[in-house]
Formats: sequence, C-alpha cells, structure tokens
Amino acid sequence: MSTCRRNSSWCGRAWLVVSLLVAIGLTWPALVPRPSSAQSPRLVLAFYYNWFDENTWTPAKVPDFPTQPYVSRDPGVMDRHIAQAQAAGIDAFVVSWYGPGGGNQTEGNFAAMLDVAAARGFKLALDVEVTSPFAGGGTAGTVEMLRHALATHANHPAYLRVDGKPVFFFWRQQRYGVSTWQGIRDQVDPGRSSIWIAEGIDMSYQAVFDGHHLYSVTWNPPSDVFYTASKFSRWVQAERERYGSYRYWVATVMPGYNDLRTGRGNAFARGREDGAYYAQTWQAAIASNPDWVIVTSFNEWPEGTYIEPSQTYGDRYLGLTAEWAGRFKSGEGAAYQPPTPAVASQPAAPRDPTPAPTAVPTPSFAALRVETAMLNLRSAPSTESALIGQTTAGSVLRTLAKLPDESWWQVCCVDRQRAWVSGQWVQPIGPADALLQVPNVDLTAASSEWRGVTME
Repeated sequence: MSTCRRNSSWCGRAWLVVSLLVAIGLTWPALVPRPSSAQSPRLVLAFYYNWFDENTWTPAKVPDFPTQPYVSRDPGVMDRHIAQAQAAGIDAFVVSWYGPGGGNQTEGNFAAMLDVAAARGFKLALDVEVTSPFAGGGTAGTVEMLRHALATHANHPAYLRVDGKPVFFFWRQQRYGVSTWQGIRDQVDPGRSSIWIAEGIDMSYQAVFDGHHLYSVTWNPPSDVFYTASKFSRWVQAERERYGSYRYWVATVMPGYNDLRTGRGNAFARGREDGAYYAQTWQAAIASNPDWVIVTSFNEWPEGTYIEPSQTYGDRYLGLTAEWAGRFKSGEGAAYQPPTPAVASQPAAPRDPTPAPTAVPTPSFAALRVETAMLNLRSAPSTESALIGQTTAGSVLRTLAKLPDESWWQVCCVDRQRAWVSGQWVQPIGPADALLQVPNVDLTAASSEWRGVTME
C-alpha cells in the first residue's frame, strides 16, 4: 500500500509544499549523500616541497630566505616544519612527489618524513606530479607511480586518510584525457578505495576523480578571488548532482605570489599587502563552503607563496594561518577584517618592487586574451581531444575560427599546428567580424575532420 493511501493527510501536505515551490520558481535540490567524514572537523592542508638543498638559497633563485636555511633531507628540518604547521592549525602537508623512479629525492624524503610525522601525530598526502621526468613514458609510468603509492606510502600510519581512504592530489592530470584516466583508475584503484583530487579549470575530470582544487588563485591579470571560489564551489556541487556521488571541494588560499626569479616569460608578482591579501583569500575560501582548505604553500620559495618563517616576514604568516584555520574549523563566517599591522620586532614587509602589469594593447587582428592561470590547447574542440600545449594568463592568441556559440575558438599556432581553446576562459579582443564560424556538429576526440592542420 502506498504512503499516500496509508496517510492521506500527510500526502496532501507534501503535495502542497511541492506546489508552492513550483509556484515560486524553486526546484527540489538533488541530494547527494555526504561521506561520514563530512561530520568530522574540517581539514586545513598545505602544499609542501621537499627538494631543497645547499644550492637553493641564492638571491638568483628565491625572492626571500627562510629564517633558517636548510636541506630537505634533514629529519630535524622535517620535524621543525611539522611542529610549525601544527601550531598554525594545519592538519596535513600535501607533498609534491615525482614517483619512485630514477632515485629522485622526493621519494626518499617523503618516506622519511612519514616516520617523522607519525611521531608527532601529523599527516601527509601525495601531490602526484603527472608530468614527472622520473615516471617513465606514457600512462605505464603513471600507473607504476600510483600502484607504488597505494601499496607503500598509503599504508603508512601517518598517511592522510578520510573515511578510511587515502587521499591523493594531482598536478597536471590534463596530460591525459578523461577516458585515459578512466583506464588508469580501473587498473590501479578499481574499487575506488582512495580519494583522488583533480586540479585546474576543467571539470570534466570529475567523471573519474573525487574532488577538485585550484593550485593557484592568484593570476595575472588579477581575478576576483571571491568570484573564483564561489564559481568553482558551484561547479563541484553540479558534479555531485551529475554523478550522484560526493565530490570534495578544496578551496585554495595564498599569501601572495612572486616568481620573478624563475626566468619564466610570464613571471609576475602579487604583493602581500601586510597579510591583507592572504586574509581575503581565506575569507573567499570559507564563504565558498569547502570541505577542506589548502594553503599554497608552506614552502614554495621560488614562486614566493611560502608561509614558512622568513627573513622578511618572520612568523607572521604562521600566525595568520592559525587565526583563519581556527575560524574555518569552528564554522565561523565572520566578515573580513584587515589584519593587525606587524609588531615592531618583526621585519616589515617590503614594498612590492614589481610595477603593476600594463594593459595588453588591442591588436589589429582577431585575437583572444587568456584569463585563467593555465589554458589547455587541444587538437579539436572537445575536452576529450588530445592536449597539444598550454598557455598562461595574459597570453594573446591569434584567432582563426570559432563555433557559433563561441564555446570553442581555433587559434594559431602550437608547433606550426592550429589548436582549439575553450571559450569559457578567454576574452575576445581585436576585430573578430570576419572570423570563420565553424558549424556546431557532433565533435569527438576521434574526429580527424577537426584536428589542427599543419601551417605552411
């Protein structure tokens, strides 16, 4: 017997509620079960790098220096960093890892740090560098990396687990398409016994992964960190509803950025404003209702995102981290307040030596300006097509053609080959009236009709 027949009055009230929702234009939200870990304290994580040695600490390589220059292989340094992180409210380091091959130091240093972390009750997770030069060729090398990580590191008592599952972050998973990742995961984790967190702007990877994060939210030209966090939070929720299973939203906070000493052609600096920018990214992250917050970074010195105590800032950013981590974990959503100025005993933050970036002039030809940190260039207008290159924020690309709805644009050129980019992350500039409009058809990665052609 149906519920309505057993209790007609209840049924009538339920239909009344639904009718009212429809009448005012609301829909019943899709309910995606949350894992039991969602009831536990919220996690604060931080990216960590363990490849520094005696040759690191020179003005040509880093914009500032730690209060105590170090080598990453030293267990005493590992212990000091873990203690500092714990005092700042950080629950785990997410450690950049090149895999077990080639004798690279990230493998041995991570294994040693697990033992140090276990002694302090701290946790570590891996940030799997998919483009590792030590991983061997193609997907076979990635499969070997992940099998080793699951069989060896993930079983250590200090490895980060949520709901009993080891957590893995990924960097540059865009190396492979979604279907390739499906095959990789079916090989190494067929029972989905671990949690995989993807990175970047392409949400299609949530078909295979279990959550999403942005490594950087500090872009050039600048973006609104509140808008960015809110947008990706909504997109992750949409993926939960799409697949009917939980996806973790991991919001990113950053104190600033300065990679001017890396030699990159697109290097830039974003001043810290005596902690105000860090506070803004924290507030934006908390407002986006994340499962976890991740700090970029504890000690990425060449890119100037460190919160580790430094000769310029002292331990100011550890103190700010402790304050904001406490707010996040307590569920406090307080309005942003400018940070208290640094005390006299701490070195004052220097003025940002980098002038504000100049506006890109409008070109005389049809072009696109890239407005995201990293943009994929593909062989066809599809997220399943081959990745043939990448470009960064502020780049200007000559435009050749577009789809009528401007969801994809064809640009020139990557190694003398035309490429396609998603219209979601670019801004058209320059005259575009004469652009060829390619018909919207059923596009797949295998459609040779849409692959880039060699330019003469």
